[in-house]
Amino acid sequence: MVNATRLTARDGSLLNVINPADFTEAEIRGRAQVREYAAFLAAHVPGLAESFVVDTGVEAGIRQTRTIEGAVTLTNDDVTSCHKRADGICRSPWPIELHVGDRPKLHWLVDDYYDVPFGALVPAVAENVLVAGRSLSAEHEALASARVTAQCFEYGHAAGVAADLSIETASRFRDLDVTEIRRRMVAGGSVL
Repeated sequence: MVNATRLTARDGSLLNVINPADFTEAEIRGRAQVREYAAFLAAHVPGLAESFVVDTGVEAGIRQTRTIEGAVTLTNDDVTSCHKRADGICRSPWPIELHVGDRPKLHWLVDDYYDVPFGALVPAVAENVLVAGRSLSAEHEALASARVTAQCFEYGHAAGVAADLSIETASRFRDLDVTEIRRRMVAGGSVL
């Protein structure tokens, strides 16, 4: 398994994958890069002379696009200071991992974690809406840690528990007892 491509425009600039033309370019250039990497590996890495591509992702993986403005925002400092919080619905040990510009950034959380607040899933002004995934409310660098798959599973778990609790108590999401959300998540297997 190889995870090696980096998708940019032909001129090296960043692609805006919200733009259909840029997303199409990412798809085309990404598949061309797969062929180039496969040829390089077969030609230059011992033991891979007869290797071949079995599969690729169904579409280009997008690390970050739109996010909400939430009732609470996960901050860069929350991540780098490994902030623990009573309203946390997910523990994350993942580093800040930015893959843009000339100098990508990697900030490790050594033997520690931070908590993602429930309010980061609740839009600041909309009602009857929760987000569960990389669109949560977070500053740019914080999102570069919080957007990974395992954490997104927990956001989905929290959103499902919150939706159930909201119906059960006839409460708005922003008015829910986060302690009860956490209790139900732990009963469902979450480690909080």
